[in-house]
Amino acid sequence: MCVWEITEACNLRCAHCIVSAGRRRPDELTPEEALGLVDALKGSGCEVVALSGGEPLKRRDWAAIAARIVQSGMRAALATNGLLVDDKAVDKMAAAGVYGVAVSLDGTAPTHSAIRGPGTFERALDAIRRLVSSPVETAVMTQIHRGNVGELEDMYKTIVSLGVTRWQLQVAVPAGRMLVLEREYLMQVSDLPSVIETIADLSRRGEISVSASDNIGYYSKDEPELRRSRSGAPLFWTGCQAGKSVVGITSNGDVKGCPSLPGEFAVGNIRETPFEEIWRNDDGFAYTRRWDGALLTGGCADCPYAPVCKAGCTCMAYAVTGTVYDNPFCAQRV
Repeated sequence: MCVWEITEACNLRCAHCIVSAGRRRPDELTPEEALGLVDALKGSGCEVVALSGGEPLKRRDWAAIAARIVQSGMRAALATNGLLVDDKAVDKMAAAGVYGVAVSLDGTAPTHSAIRGPGTFERALDAIRRLVSSPVETAVMTQIHRGNVGELEDMYKTIVSLGVTRWQLQVAVPAGRMLVLEREYLMQVSDLPSVIETIADLSRRGEISVSASDNIGYYSKDEPELRRSRSGAPLFWTGCQAGKSVVGITSNGDVKGCPSLPGEFAVGNIRETPFEEIWRNDDGFAYTRRWDGALLTGGCADCPYAPVCKAGCTCMAYAVTGTVYDNPFCAQRV
């Protein structure tokens, strides 16, 4: 899977944005370069491309990129804040063959609006309703932080009533704009048990698919519930997939194992090196492809789950400790 930030342009300035999105990069990939990258992804064995940003709908040729992805035999998805999702946009998604769209929802109306701006909650709900009424599979994504951790139950009721297919939750990472608001919003390690219990409980209800993303969990009694597949099978965390089955690409063509990792994890740029060559180079993704347990530090060094867990989410670990080999945001450690 590729998560491709096709633009950093955005119509919002969200408080927890990990990339501090706003203005379009001056060196953003051209339409021709973007279509060429789609072909390269297909040639490297990619199966799913998720277009994100910034706000991907702020890029004029987003529909052409999505259509090229589908025409190439891959699946195309979109992640959006919903503000530009009108009937015309939904029609373009369906015409391009986009299979799924995820809309961000970060709390009840007051909380969401405090983070994203006045009126954004109602417009996000309007986007979700339009998408649910279309052929496109509709999901909701939520960043969990101290401002909304007590609102998950109310959010669940709202999301179920809207008729979405899936709800994915992740902990807001202390990076980008979140660093400015860290004390006010950032979850603490001690908050993890109650959050995990709540997500697992919501998942068990079975009304919609509820799942935790890569930076939540690790071997509490609720682990199989947190990662339950859409078919209902219980799953377990088996290590970060950055640079293994996942790749992140920025709007200017930088390639990283995961889009959430900071710029210093870029292993090449498609303008300088063909994507296929970057992807074949194991050295660039050594932290997962050549993982070495001897490098683990802190609480991860002596953990019996380490050979499987591999210190959990590399992005969260690096943001919190400055290394991908120690991750205190861990249910087992708590």
